[in-house]
Amino acid sequence: MTTSDSDEGARHRRTVIVSGRRTSISVEVAIWDALTDVCKREECTLSNLLTLVDQRRLGASLASAIRVFSIFYFRALAGLGSAMPHVASGLAEAPAPFEIPAAGFHAVAPPVAGGIPLLDPVLEAFEANRRARLQALADGDAADTDR
Repeated sequence: MTTSDSDEGARHRRTVIVSGRRTSISVEVAIWDALTDVCKREECTLSNLLTLVDQRRLGASLASAIRVFSIFYFRALAGLGSAMPHVASGLAEAPAPFEIPAAGFHAVAPPVAGGIPLLDPVLEAFEANRRARLQALADGDAADTDR
């Protein structure tokens, strides 16, 4: 899916299969484009990718989880740019919100020429972040009831 600058922020609704069920998701066109890029890079289907995100969203809306996952994925990819500029050419030099271990990536055949598979570590970081945020909310609620 290719977009123009004028419609990247517009929402687009698509019916997809997630965790074995049909569902309709509405996110920005730019997010659909990002998910398409992730699927190509990681050699997986959109349905499989969305199912993996769905399994780790821990109560967040699926659309919100998809947006956050997309940010995590591309920030991780950009974070690799400092060590391997050819991988992240054109991406912003923003540090990833978590560490992606570089060890082991070189031993695995990348899914695309010059690429480094990021899906598993990004999904793990995404889930850990969700758990930490939910715990912080629970701790905050407990502190409020103690007053």
